[in-house]
Amino acid sequence: MNVSVITCTMREDCMENMIRNFLHQTWQKKELIIILNNDKMNLEQCLKYVSQYQEKIKVYQLPEKTTLGSCINFAVSKARYNYIAKFDDDDFYSPFYLDEAMHAFRTTEALVVGKRTVYTYFINSQELGIHHPGFEGKYVHSVRGATIVFNKRIYKNIQFPDLNRGEDGGFFLQCQKHGYKIFSTNKENFVCLRNDISKQTEKNDRLKEGCISIIKTKNYEKLVTSTK
Repeated sequence: MNVSVITCTMREDCMENMIRNFLHQTWQKKELIIILNNDKMNLEQCLKYVSQYQEKIKVYQLPEKTTLGSCINFAVSKARYNYIAKFDDDDFYSPFYLDEAMHAFRTTEALVVGKRTVYTYFINSQELGIHHPGFEGKYVHSVRGATIVFNKRIYKNIQFPDLNRGEDGGFFLQCQKHGYKIFSTNKENFVCLRNDISKQTEKNDRLKEGCISIIKTKNYEKLVTSTK
């Protein structure tokens, strides 16, 4: 069971986080495909940045006008392996994230796995909460987009729609149409990170209102990481 991790980004300052999330995964059989979706990003510089990992990390650049859905589809077309894990560029994935996802494929009938209940960390206020509680260890209609992992064979019938917003929702609707089961694992080993910057203040306030068990902490990585 080999995994192709795919990440689309418009931000050079996220490169370090993307590579860290990938390299520290304990799952050994993996590759990382990075899609640059910003015309101002320097492809050659990014290739140089990952050159020491060239056997496991590939970088491509698409025109900025290319939608996120099309970027994801392009990344899947370049994937060598049979399982695809979609990582966001600015979130946290613990070293055991892929192990947990692949265990779900072995023990359920799902062709898509992910997390519906997730930890969310508000960086400036240093608050950690649980968003969408109550959806762990069960079949669901959808999971958080940043946690989608799927068996590549479903791609013969469905792809991500050519959209910048709602591409994940379109993917899940197609999964339901074809009868592909989606399984939500537990909330551990992933954190959605939120910067409390002004343009996101209102959105973050609404997000925080939807969280339970909010605690103050600086060490969220240790709290959410589980080997079970």
